[in-house]
Amino acid sequence: MGDMIPISHFSIRTRPAFIALGLAAALSAACLTDLHRAKRDYAEGREHSAAFRTEEAVASWKRALSESGRACLRKPSAQSFTVKGLAEIQLGLWREAEASFLEAFGLGFDKGEAWAADAALAGLAASFEEIGLAAAALRIHAQILDRSEFRPALMFAAERRTNLVLAGAAGLETKDRDRALAALLKTLDRLVDRDFACGLYHYLHAQVDGHFGDLRRSYEEAVMARELGLPTAKIGRDNDNQLVYCYTRLAETLPAEDRTAFVSAHSAWARKWGWRDDRTPAWKKE
Repeated sequence: MGDMIPISHFSIRTRPAFIALGLAAALSAACLTDLHRAKRDYAEGREHSAAFRTEEAVASWKRALSESGRACLRKPSAQSFTVKGLAEIQLGLWREAEASFLEAFGLGFDKGEAWAADAALAGLAASFEEIGLAAAALRIHAQILDRSEFRPALMFAAERRTNLVLAGAAGLETKDRDRALAALLKTLDRLVDRDFACGLYHYLHAQVDGHFGDLRRSYEEAVMARELGLPTAKIGRDNDNQLVYCYTRLAETLPAEDRTAFVSAHSAWARKWGWRDDRTPAWKKE
């Protein structure tokens, strides 16, 4: 298996980031005019959040919650309750979000609203996870990954399933741990084959490869993730830290002839990315 790396080395986000459900394109394209302002404000909140403008993001989500709540009263629909639930998740109102998503499923989604149904399903998984129903959340994520065609929901489910499996693997015996990680890699392989240009999938693959001890594959996947682009600055920095870790370990352990070529290639990448040196991304403080 190569070097076995402690699970605790890599960051595992326990609070759902919901990074993949910005939904800006799908929300703005929807035709329910009563929800227009709620959808717009929800999407604006995601933009603020990605740029670390927390206060502005919270203000946008509060407006989205108020407007979607009025839409639910005036003309209840699966979409109105879905947007309400999404806003509630961003504001940490987990029980309220669960109720909103269940109401959405009770009302039913119209033909052509598969994206909204998948968003609601992902949101329900996030609320289940936050209130301690991790096993139920994992089953929902698996269903999304098997059946959904909506890229934001797929990305969200892939990230959360990866984090949950890695967290659970920390307490397993080596044989069971390796079996769980191998199954997760198969899932990520399918996602990469299906959408190779999605940098997030390569980032997740790099994380699992690192836990599995395959540092060379982890490094290569992290390079691809950086080149293809990642959805938030936070994930981008996480990926850079992965690159530095793998580079440092490989430079220490590779045979001399392989090490020279590897260090040279990495130096070229570091210059292209504008890093201060081979181990210091530009965003890192002195």
